[in-house]
Amino acid sequence: MITEKEALMIIDSMRLINNQSTNCAIDLCVHDIEAYGLDEWVLLDPIDISKMFSEMLDDSVNELIDEIDSQQAGEFLIDELLGSDQDRIDTLKESKKVALASIKMINVMTKYYSIHEFIKIQYNEDTY
Repeated sequence: MITEKEALMIIDSMRLINNQSTNCAIDLCVHDIEAYGLDEWVLLDPIDISKMFSEMLDDSVNELIDEIDSQQAGEFLIDELLGSDQDRIDTLKESKKVALASIKMINVMTKYYSIHEFIKIQYNEDTY
């Protein structure tokens, strides 16, 4: 069975140059191990992990949508007060940002699963 310190060292050694999704997954794994402890973290099942990522994705997407709504409300208010048309927010561009953020989060989740399963195997190797 590996120790928490060994698990953190193994995970940190997985960092890749110019690979944001892998490095983000590593950061999240390290954070969660430090928060839960290795013994609890390896017990997380795919549903637990999916729920964590679902909550993060929900927060991120809602934040982007709120930002878009706020910009559109500001544009409408300026038009009403000044009676002038101005450059509009590019909703297609902003929608693409939301979609890309969602895809990135799914990529990070996939890498998180991989790291989690690898460490879980190492953790359980000596216990059986």
